[in-house]
Order: sequence, then structure tokens, then C-alpha cells
Amino acid sequence: MNHNFLVELRKKYPGDEEKIKRMSLIEEGWDKKVRMAFLAIVCSHSVNGVAALHTDLLKKTIFSEFEILYPKKI
Repeated sequence: MNHNFLVELRKKYPGDEEKIKRMSLIEEGWDKKVRMAFLAIVCSHSVNGVAALHTDLLKKTIFSEFEILYPKKI
């Protein structure tokens, strides 16, 4: 799943490996971790926060790059 997503990102953002690393579904490092929230965004038709205010905050902060990649999905 992550491989296919990274291929999509590399087509959309050629040469921007920092962005691709930030948006990867797997947090690389000594102890690799699945970024479950990122996975939910990529695999779902749509996602939302607990309330409208929460959703808007998420779209402007930690999921801002996903909001750009998938407008109106969050």
C-alpha cells in the first residue's frame, strides 16, 4: 500500500523527497511505525474530525499536505 502511494506522490511531486518522506504511510527510522491517520486518509473515501472546528484545525495543521493532495476529502 505504501509503495503504491509513494509512487503516486513521486509523480505528483517529482524530486521533493522531503515531502514524500513526511507523507509516507510508514514513519522511517530505527523503529518503523505505521501512521494510522495517514493510512485512513489515503484509504478512505472521506474522513472527518470529531467536530467541524476539529476538522478545520486538522486540515490547516497536521493534514495540510493531504488536504492539498486530496481536496475536500477531509
